[in-house]
Amino acid sequence: MRFRALGPYLLLVPPAVAVLLVADRFPAVMPVHWNASGVPNGFLPRTPLTLELPVLFIAGLLLFMDLIVAGGARVGPPPVTESVHRLLGPIRWTLGLLATPSAFAPLWGPLPVLVGAGVMVAVVLVQIARSPRLVPPGMEAGWHGGLFYSNAADPRLVVPKRSGLGWTFNFARPVAWVLLVAILLLPIALLVAIGHAR
Repeated sequence: MRFRALGPYLLLVPPAVAVLLVADRFPAVMPVHWNASGVPNGFLPRTPLTLELPVLFIAGLLLFMDLIVAGGARVGPPPVTESVHRLLGPIRWTLGLLATPSAFAPLWGPLPVLVGAGVMVAVVLVQIARSPRLVPPGMEAGWHGGLFYSNAADPRLVVPKRSGLGWTFNFARPVAWVLLVAILLLPIALLVAIGHAR
């Protein structure tokens, strides 16, 4: 159980160390974004922080997912929690593996990252398709339009969708709105931070 939880984080250690050990091989001004033709059009100066940004970003995504699941596990039925773990397990491992091509993208180019992203999309789709329908009796009343779930009587933060294909928030819990805003604002904040670092 502990290895299942920590394994994806351990995959981040080799690229995090490797980029620092071979930092002098990275260009002083590193390409970090490419256009559709594969031509670099975004750059950052080489610093220890910018070298580690891809690994830190993936670590943040893993931590964010784990915090959501941990919050749901405190109040949700154990079978639902275990099903969420099974759903996210391959996704977490694939995300951890993406750290290496992402960290070395300034040297290797965008192709390995694109391949990894394609694998990630495939894994997510397979896991969603395999996700069981786990809507406990009495919890059907919280659904609005079949897509939006808000049920103050349900203590769970994360609930399975009615279709069984994925999970959603219980928007009767205020923290769900906080997390939704954070999910929406995180990419914008990252772009702003990168823009100021350039």
